[in-house]
Amino acid sequence: MYRVSRVNHVVPIRSFFGLSGAKGGSQCYKITRKVSTPPDILYQVIADVSKYDDFVPFVTSSFVNKLDQKTKLPTEAGFRVGWKQYDENFTCKLVCSENKIVAESISISLFENLRNEWHLREVKSRFTKESSTLVEVVLKYKFRNPLYNTLSSLFHEQVSNIIIKAFESRAMDIKIQRKLGDRMNTGTID
Repeated sequence: MYRVSRVNHVVPIRSFFGLSGAKGGSQCYKITRKVSTPPDILYQVIADVSKYDDFVPFVTSSFVNKLDQKTKLPTEAGFRVGWKQYDENFTCKLVCSENKIVAESISISLFENLRNEWHLREVKSRFTKESSTLVEVVLKYKFRNPLYNTLSSLFHEQVSNIIIKAFESRAMDIKIQRKLGDRMNTGTID
C-alpha cells in the first residue's frame, strides 16, 4: 500500500547556481509507502547509485563520481535517463546520513532545481520478528524546459509508482538473498 500526494503549496527552492528561468514554481510530491524489508537493506539499495541502471526503469547508465572517504558512500553521482525521444544526463550531490539520503542536482542543463529526499523509519511487526520500513520520498523539482514540466506533471504519479516499485523489488531481492545465504551458512531450511 502506498500513497502519492501532490503538495498543494509550492515550496520555493533556489537552484544550485541561484538562476531562475521559466515561469511557475517547483513541483513538489511526497510519496509514503511501507516496504517489507528492514531499513538497512532499502538504504543500501538507494545509496548504491552505480547499480541504478540494473533495475531502475528509464535509467540507461549510472555512475558515482565521488565517495566519502570514511563511509565509502557516494557524495556525487548521476545517471542517464532515456524514454522515447528523451535522453538526458544529470549529476547530483548526495548526502547519505542515518536513515536519510538527500540528492540535489548540480547539473545545470536539465533542471533548474532538483531535490530528492528519502526518509526511512523502521516499523516493527506486531505478528512477526521481521521489521519493515516506512519510506517517505519527497521530490521537488523544476525542469529548465517547460515541456518537461508539463509532461512530468501529467505522468508523475505513474512514473513514481514504477520507480518506487523498482527500489522495493530490488530491496526484496537482497532480503531473500540474505535469508538464503544465512540458511546455507547455518545448514537450516525453514
